[in-house]
Amino acid sequence: MFSFVSVQNWFDSLNESAKNKGNGGLTKNAKRARFAKLAEYVKHTGLNPDQLLEEARDMDVVGQRLSQYFTERTKSVSWNSAVTEVSYLRGFFTHNDFHFPKKYGLPKRKVSAVSKRDTKTEIYGYDENTKETTFNTGLLQQFVQNLNFRDQTITLCLLSTGADATDLLNLNVGFVKDARGKVSNTKRFLWYGDREKTATTFKVYFSEEATEFLKRYVEQERSGVDDDAPLFATDEGGRMDAHLLGMNFRAGTKKMGYATKGKSSPFRPKRFRHLFRTACGNANVDNGYTEAFMGHTSTVSASYLEKGNGMFLKEYVKVEPYVTVFGVNKAKVTELGGEITELKVGLGEVTMKGLENTTKIAELKNTVKELTQFIHRNYDPLLEFVDVISELPEFETLKQKMVEAKYAKKEDDKEPPEVKVDPAKVKEAKEVFRNTKEVTK
Repeated sequence: MFSFVSVQNWFDSLNESAKNKGNGGLTKNAKRARFAKLAEYVKHTGLNPDQLLEEARDMDVVGQRLSQYFTERTKSVSWNSAVTEVSYLRGFFTHNDFHFPKKYGLPKRKVSAVSKRDTKTEIYGYDENTKETTFNTGLLQQFVQNLNFRDQTITLCLLSTGADATDLLNLNVGFVKDARGKVSNTKRFLWYGDREKTATTFKVYFSEEATEFLKRYVEQERSGVDDDAPLFATDEGGRMDAHLLGMNFRAGTKKMGYATKGKSSPFRPKRFRHLFRTACGNANVDNGYTEAFMGHTSTVSASYLEKGNGMFLKEYVKVEPYVTVFGVNKAKVTELGGEITELKVGLGEVTMKGLENTTKIAELKNTVKELTQFIHRNYDPLLEFVDVISELPEFETLKQKMVEAKYAKKEDDKEPPEVKVDPAKVKEAKEVFRNTKEVTK
């Protein structure tokens, strides 16, 4: 379909529009997404792109056809996804100078089911007693602690920058190095780049906390690798991708007891971008800076990007308290990373010694079994002997006399107390004792 002039005009116009907003032009992903939706629509209508524009001489026909197409799409995709698809198709017409009457406006987006579920895991709230915004750091801490050190670092970076996961995972180790090739000692890393999704330029800082985690992560797990190697790597050494990160986040959420089967995780990577936007609002950050932080496509963000780094830092420190989960404690960060490393080593040792440990446990069970049998053979007769002795009527008398003798004054002229003993009972006790002695041997 790229051979059609109408399609070429569409993408050329989109590209120029993106550049006018301060972007680097339309990205490959953006082109691919729009082209795919136009191809589906062409298949649905049976008309090629030029025939669609020929039909557009009567925009009522186009408007009605798109409305019917939207209704059909909502049966197989979400409402908001259908809105996005129709917006792409409308763009094909408008960028070819065919404009829709007001009565054929784009359907309004709805609050998604995912967003509604997110309210059950509220991060930012409001305390009507103190009249202050609340920040549920405890819930975030619980989530982060269910991840490994690499994914913990990624989480704090996403929250503190509002970045797309794909853009963050595209960073290389050299990002955290200074001009001498050493891990930078800066307090906060500055990130000045372009979003892969829209090619929109952004400028944002990593929080002091996220910066500290980044430094420790590189020193501990990416030391010695080339500067152009992935900053966040898989266990096999390849570059992490957003899909794998999403799976890891889902596993961490499941450990917390949240039902994730068939539902979006309340701590999916994309949500941290939304949380950053909310945090900027809570901190009363100038909207122009917020758009520039996040790389929103607008002429406002483009003009703010021209401001100095100092002005960006001045606004960023306002939002930083709302995106700091643990608070900066360098010793704790190092200790946490060390503990995770020790756990990995320990897990490997346990795996290697699994068979040996199983054998030792079996031996211990046998020893306990033999000891139990020995006790029953020897201890039960002894208990029987003690029971016989304690039942003798003279036993209580002897106990009483011993207590009295212990505290009584010694008198030389006093005769020892006479104790009467039943000879038959004594003989019986001796016999029991003799039997017990033989068994014990």
